[in-house]
Amino acid sequence: MCIEFFICVFQRPFRTNGPFITEFKEKGIIMRFKGDIRDMGARLLGEIDSENENIINWKDWLQKYRFFPEYPDDPYAWITDVLALKSVNSGNYGVGSVMFGFGNEIVAVGHNLVFSPSFRSDLHSEMVAINYFEEENPQITNLKGYTFYTSLEPCPMCLIRLISSDINKIHYVASDPIGGMVNGMSFLPPLWKELSEPQLFKAAQCSIELSKAAIEIMLINAEELLEILRKRRCNA
Repeated sequence: MCIEFFICVFQRPFRTNGPFITEFKEKGIIMRFKGDIRDMGARLLGEIDSENENIINWKDWLQKYRFFPEYPDDPYAWITDVLALKSVNSGNYGVGSVMFGFGNEIVAVGHNLVFSPSFRSDLHSEMVAINYFEEENPQITNLKGYTFYTSLEPCPMCLIRLISSDINKIHYVASDPIGGMVNGMSFLPPLWKELSEPQLFKAAQCSIELSKAAIEIMLINAEELLEILRKRRCNA
């Protein structure tokens, strides 16, 4: 499967077949390369340099993982897990997200940026991807044909943002029983339940292994980062 990715910067739609050029813009440096979805993930994983045993083990596992044809969302779930691991390696919560346009082209990618490079309480993975898309595409007001994948079930804040965005389909790789809100949508205020009715929120059709990986990657540094949030409350 060949998919055109454009992380942080894009200027045109990207096809889901044929070769592609990817551009990264990190710290002002733009890098370009050709490849398919596997190449993209391999490049991202190759940028992860860590002495943390958990990160090393999950990097190795993701590099060796092979997509199951019976699970149509496996490639997309895998990329969100790769982004989640990249997020952990950067000192943030392990959650990654990818947004697709009408032609199944990737139009935005993001991972959690709450703690690093500086504290931003709003920059959950979903927020990062949607912020980028909306800032770069103010002329697009109808997202009925768009699809969003995230490695972890959206929290209450991100769920409301996704409802407000009007993205057609939202898939999460792993449920989050202690922080997720999709499975608790019946408890939303009436207005938000009404606005969410045209949208589809459901678990991704991916392997159990990728779902488990999404949880385990998020847990690598979750307690450490939660403690930072607790200390901020104590210092208030």
